[in-house]
Parts: sequence; structure tokens; C-alpha cells
Amino acid sequence: MSEREARVAKNETTSREINEKIEQAHPRSPDDYFRILCECGLADCERVIAIAIPEYEALRSDARQFAVVRSHVMPDVEDIVRDTERFTVVRKHEGTPARIAEEEDPRS
Repeated sequence: MSEREARVAKNETTSREINEKIEQAHPRSPDDYFRILCECGLADCERVIAIAIPEYEALRSDARQFAVVRSHVMPDVEDIVRDTERFTVVRKHEGTPARIAEEEDPRS
């Protein structure tokens, strides 16, 4: 694993862990949006994403998926799964990025 891949993976999984806590604290109305951190691998990213509970649960159905701001997609480690007006869902490539995402999944 390259140093960059490890750093990117750590940044992404840390954001995901924080977002899990945000989601757990949010009222469970499926029509409401709540805000999560962009789950990109950029160390200095402070962007937030508006997401509904059903969208968030669909995202979390696969440990290799992350929600990012469209301009933060990293094509060398992930593919775009879905684009919305508010965020992009990416899925980690096979190999190191996918393995780390699965190993660090707070829901597994």
C-alpha cells in the first residue's frame, strides 16, 4: 500500500465514523435532511453534504461507498456510483482502497 493510499483511506474512514455519530443523533424523519462531512480523502476538506436518512442508509449498505462533493472524486482509487445535485456516491476500487474501507466499516 502506498503512503498516499493509506492517508486517503484514513481520512475517508475518519469522516465516515464521524458521520455515523451525526446520523445516530439525528431525528429519524425520512423526509428531513441532515448534514454530514464530505467523506473524501482530502486532509483539509471541511465541506458538508445535505443528505436524507434513506439516502444515507443506501450509501451505508456497501462498506466501500462514500459520499463526497463532486469535485473531490479521486478516479485513481474510486468510481462514481451515483451523482445527485448535492453529492456524489463513490465506490472504492478493488485492492487496498476497498480492503481498508471494509476493515474500517463501523457497521460491520
